[in-house]
Amino acid sequence: NEGPPRHRFSGAVSVEGQAVPFGEIIISPDASKKNSGPQGRAPIKDGKFDTASSGGMGVGGGAVIIRVNGLTGPGGKTVCEHEFTAELPHADEKRDISIRKSDANNANKNANKSAPEI
Repeated sequence: NEGPPRHRFSGAVSVEGQAVPFGEIIISPDASKKNSGPQGRAPIKDGKFDTASSGGMGVGGGAVIIRVNGLTGPGGKTVCEHEFTAELPHADEKRDISIRKSDANNANKNANKSAPEI
């Protein structure tokens, strides 16, 4: 396994306490904070996400931009498109992401605003 080390990132994801049924979380290094490394990906299923799931890829850690794309189901309606910054350890991490309804569709806004509780 070549390239920089990747770590597992997993947890639950919800909007106003309601589990996000389906979707994907993309975790990208935050270049504005001089972080580089591999981009991670975690599928969302029944309110849970895990980079170790089929189709997932581990994360490098450090300053990251996390984008949550939630849907009602495969090919379904958008539940949320939310982007925020976070700091992840250079180790496996389990964290829940709780998004306020007012922030559920802010993916086109500044990523530094309205970080959810994680």
